[in-house]
Amino acid sequence: MDPISSEFLIDTLANTPFIMFLVWQFIQQRKDYKELKQEAREEQQRIRDRFENIIKDLNADRDLITKGVEAKITDLDSKTASLEKSIRKLFAVIEKLKETINELKIKEQIRELK
Repeated sequence: MDPISSEFLIDTLANTPFIMFLVWQFIQQRKDYKELKQEAREEQQRIRDRFENIIKDLNADRDLITKGVEAKITDLDSKTASLEKSIRKLFAVIEKLKETINELKIKEQIRELK
């Protein structure tokens, strides 16, 4: 054997355990990385599901509040319409009273003139 080949073999044999350790470590790190990546995905999905539930609850609360406000607005609108009708009736009655008072004043003035 030539000296370069024998030196290469000696160096390779001496470094074989270290090379095997590096290969083993690489394989372990890949496996660990895959496990961590899977755990991270699962955690992310749990968080996403939790937030989706929170958003659904908030949307349901918002819808409930909106419906309550709409009902109150509708109720106030009908009460306002009823109040307007009552005010119109009162003005009509006041107008009639005003006319009656004016007629009575005119009649009294006529009586005073006679």
